[in-house]
Amino acid sequence: MTALLDLVRRHADAHAPGGGIAATPIPGLSTVHALAPSGLAHDIQRPLACLVLQGAKEVTMGTRTFAFAAGDTLVIAADLPTQSRIVQASAAAPYCSLVMEIDPAVVADLVADMDAAPDPGAAPIGVEPTDAELAEAALQLMRLLARPAALPVLQAQHVREMHYWLLAGRHGPAIRRLAWPSGSAQRVARA
Repeated sequence: MTALLDLVRRHADAHAPGGGIAATPIPGLSTVHALAPSGLAHDIQRPLACLVLQGAKEVTMGTRTFAFAAGDTLVIAADLPTQSRIVQASAAAPYCSLVMEIDPAVVADLVADMDAAPDPGAAPIGVEPTDAELAEAALQLMRLLARPAALPVLQAQHVREMHYWLLAGRHGPAIRRLAWPSGSAQRVARA
């Protein structure tokens, strides 16, 4: 994941030089870069996947706190109130992560093709080691940023591939819940 960390750091340095969130030209994809631990931030999180490449962070939902660090992926598979803070970051080794919003319409489309049922008992938030396939898909997506002419042609398939690897991996049962008739994808389709 060294190559992915390098691309994320370069993007963050160019678009958020003092640290912070740097959007990419790919809708729903951003980098996070922090040079020091942060205070507590309160938010309502939409479904997302956060691949931590360096440093560490904590997210609290209700009474449960999830700690994750380099090599981990946090998935939030529902709209949830959270508290979060970066707990490990420095100028020499900043906190770096790649965050992708999970698109319920892409999830619903993939679930229809995958023959995999949601797990009603799956927690809506979880931390697992980043799968190699997911890291490789993220790397390919970040490499597109250096080729702006390729973005309109290739970004959708790379975003879809990242969703596929999330669904095929350890986080899949929770993410597949977004495709349930009462899930976000179905609410969006009815709107």
